[in-house]
Amino acid sequence: MELRPDLAAGLRESGAPVVVTGAGGWLGAAALAVLDAALGDEFGNRVLAFGAGAREVRLGSGRVVRVRGFEEVASLRTAPAWVLHFAFRTRGFAGEPGYVAANRRISETMRGYLGRSGALGVFLPSSGAVYGPRRVVAPDLAANPYGALKLEDEAAFGALAARLGFGCVVMRIFNLAGPYINNVENYALASILRDVLAGGPVRLRAARPVWRSYAYIGDVLNVAVRLMLEGGRPAVFDTAGAEVVEIGQLAGRVAAVLGRADLAVERPDWEGGAADWYVGEGAAFAAAAGGLMGLDEQIFETAKYLRQAALF
Repeated sequence: MELRPDLAAGLRESGAPVVVTGAGGWLGAAALAVLDAALGDEFGNRVLAFGAGAREVRLGSGRVVRVRGFEEVASLRTAPAWVLHFAFRTRGFAGEPGYVAANRRISETMRGYLGRSGALGVFLPSSGAVYGPRRVVAPDLAANPYGALKLEDEAAFGALAARLGFGCVVMRIFNLAGPYINNVENYALASILRDVLAGGPVRLRAARPVWRSYAYIGDVLNVAVRLMLEGGRPAVFDTAGAEVVEIGQLAGRVAAVLGRADLAVERPDWEGGAADWYVGEGAAFAAAAGGLMGLDEQIFETAKYLRQAALF
């Protein structure tokens, strides 16, 4: 997984720093890997990484990255940078006390840094959780805290970008696949892969139709860098893959791709209720990508990483 050569060259030739927050998460870890490949020996002098706590991370190349605690962003000053801002308390923490305040502090801290230092461009991943039924945005903080906070960030960072004159690329991410996947228990694709890699059976929990479309994380990062380099247009759009699959079909595809089409797929008896449709409108994403990784290859690449990382 790497940036396209022209995009890697664009980052190198800019000479600007690159700031990555949320470096310990899925997108953050993948971003560090592609930046390492793109910048090579310049990586150590150009990339500033921030995470939930200070630590050192060894990349696939063998390079060791110092990840600083996010609190250091409060006093950070740099030349205008390319900024990949992934720091956010995710939906799994939404029921915890202080969730809203914690995310608002993250947002305010990051916007304070941008106000001091400016930026050449910002990539801000949002979420398909901003939508309610019929793709109407759902800003009710009590009913939809994760999605409502993402909407707040979209507006706040967009307004700051307009005021300070940098591009802000906002992708409403639905479903991802690829290396550095984490939280194996709670991602449907990872859970299916784990069952297949362990020898089966594949156990699905959904008792109603569940529809998904997967974007490869390498495509997401390539689109983000391309649009940042080009000034950040389109500013807000969904991600989606080339295919939409029901979760039972996905289980069959995973088993077939990994050579285990014989495995049983177990699923609860069908219940009533509306289908779970969590799929972005992907036309803008596909146009910006200029070609998307197919589902079978996404499955293969995700499985390869799970094997390498011993996450099953």
